[in-house]
Amino acid sequence: PEMPRVRQVLALEPGKVVADVGAGMGQLTIALAREVGTGGRVFTTEIDAALLKRLRATTVDAGLKNVTVIEGRSHESGLPPNCCDAIVVRRAYHHFTEPTRFNASLLQALRPGGVLAVIDFPPPFFWGRGELGVSAEDVVREVTSTGFKSVKVLDDWPGRGPLKSYCAVFQKPLVDSRVP
Repeated sequence: PEMPRVRQVLALEPGKVVADVGAGMGQLTIALAREVGTGGRVFTTEIDAALLKRLRATTVDAGLKNVTVIEGRSHESGLPPNCCDAIVVRRAYHHFTEPTRFNASLLQALRPGGVLAVIDFPPPFFWGRGELGVSAEDVVREVTSTGFKSVKVLDDWPGRGPLKSYCAVFQKPLVDSRVP
């Protein structure tokens, strides 16, 4: 139920270049790779070594030749500059320990006019011993502070089980307004 909305928010079509940041097991990466087709490309990033290994195996098993697996860091995405038309961060933003630096790396990776979608859920969601989640307001404040323009927040995003999710949508300006 989520993919039609992801397609719409990211304006996906064959030939586009998109990144799945914090890809986890890679289900969204596979769906994105099929959306953009052989003429497009998907960069998929993860910081966990075991998940990186699994992502590589998943893309090979799925026969996808348009996916590049990238090892990210806690403070930056690892994506090349100006590589993407769109970036999606699905249920991973709340794990960011250095959001300002990380968001700046996402801004650098997007082409001018490119779209960033942050899909997450508000706190508190208790998992194991910890509390997870991040408010849409915090995401908007943190992401716009690095130069993104806020486009909209969709607060009726399909969640996972009881999780009520949202999707905050941003755009990289066509011109950097911070340059004098």
